[in-house]
Amino acid sequence: MSTLDFLSPQAAASDVRLVSPLARALEGAQSVRDVSSFGKVEVRGVLDGVELEPGEELVRITPSRGVLLTAGSAGAACARLRAAGLRAYDMTGALAALELDGERLLRRLTDLEPESLPAAGAVARGVPGIVQRVGGETFRILVPQELGHYVAAVALDAGEGLAR
Repeated sequence: MSTLDFLSPQAAASDVRLVSPLARALEGAQSVRDVSSFGKVEVRGVLDGVELEPGEELVRITPSRGVLLTAGSAGAACARLRAAGLRAYDMTGALAALELDGERLLRRLTDLEPESLPAAGAVARGVPGIVQRVGGETFRILVPQELGHYVAAVALDAGEGLAR
């Protein structure tokens, strides 16, 4: 196996020893987790008729643009969406995904209002991102992969001293 196998969700799922550098950087963190192993597909077109497979979630950004998160193959999801007449782009390697706990922590990272999520906007001092509420007090942030470590460090720093 290559040292870059952590970039492949399928390879990472088949070998539990493979851990991304971002996940290693967040080991032991209580309120921030790396969930980048999801397949991520940018979808453009009329989203109202998108049929989701088990393990998929569509995060709508606008009526005609969204990100499909999948536990399965992003390539298969792209092919299925393209066959349905949508434009679909595999963004798995381009986007890092972090989950964080607590609305207070989220408010320290972005000016986006939790009531208006999902939404696209600046997080962690200007990084473009997509923010969604996963449930309750848990939020997911998608950011450019190359800025994932930076956003994670800002989130950990912002969370210091916050009590849940």
